[in-house]
Amino acid sequence: MKSASGRVSLRIGDDLFLKNGWILEPSKKPDVYVIRSKWPFKSKKITFSSDVDSMSFSVVAGHRYNFMIVLNGVTKCYIQILTLPYPSIWNFKILGSLVIIFCISLFFIYKRRRNLTVLLFCGYGSPVFFWLITFMSGAIHGNYNHLKNVVSELGAIGTKSEYFTSVCLLILSFSSLLFSIEFYKFSRKWKLSVIPALSSFMMPFSFAWAAIFPLGNELHAATGPLPLLVLLGNLLSYILWKRDKEFSKISNWVLVSFIFMLLLLTRFIKPFGQQYEGLVQRFFYFGWSMWTILITCYFHMKIKRQYQVNS
Repeated sequence: MKSASGRVSLRIGDDLFLKNGWILEPSKKPDVYVIRSKWPFKSKKITFSSDVDSMSFSVVAGHRYNFMIVLNGVTKCYIQILTLPYPSIWNFKILGSLVIIFCISLFFIYKRRRNLTVLLFCGYGSPVFFWLITFMSGAIHGNYNHLKNVVSELGAIGTKSEYFTSVCLLILSFSSLLFSIEFYKFSRKWKLSVIPALSSFMMPFSFAWAAIFPLGNELHAATGPLPLLVLLGNLLSYILWKRDKEFSKISNWVLVSFIFMLLLLTRFIKPFGQQYEGLVQRFFYFGWSMWTILITCYFHMKIKRQYQVNS
């Protein structure tokens, strides 16, 4: 394609039009433009147009398209259009099977009476499983820094750890959802405010969303505000339950977990939000892990106390 100007226009299907918005940079070999994954994405028509020439072609997910724009008949500018592939989890055989198992298991467990075993297994197991996923996926990824890289990068489209992370996040979502259900049931049983329990449902939803819409998908960031609701639920458990005898034994530790979660806000402070985004995220997840384990301990203590009184 030919151009007599250092700027050309770009149109991507019906989603984007940049009039004279692409600056030709011959020093980049190639100058890469990434089109993120969006389902369904069968094909899109790409059009480049200059003051003297134009070219159009169709792109599909998971491919690279190379071409050259010659500026003023002399300078060669190399361009590459990179389309990210579909998330691995969009394999419908895998996703469909997981959804069916998830729904059937959830139905039977929800219909059962309050189950201390499920609470203990999922309450202690979910945080431990989260950290195992993080370190194992980091090793599979091969180029990951836990202090600098966010957790979402472990499941990013096209990475070595994408499939492993996505499947594990769905399992984690199921486990943490069971915990939240038991959390809610036991809160009602002991006539406690259910607001903290309701806020805990944001975590399994976030895990499932990150698995189905991983980094690189246009919908990935849609759940951004949810951690703030979890943080609020943590604080309200400290405020609303503090007078309970068993809870008073762990209330100070709950406050500590809230402080760790609150450190998520350091992402707005330099250098944390720029150079150590991974560390900032892990403050929040460490606080969530503490809170989940403490809530599990709290209800376990109440059940034991009730058993002793009845005996």
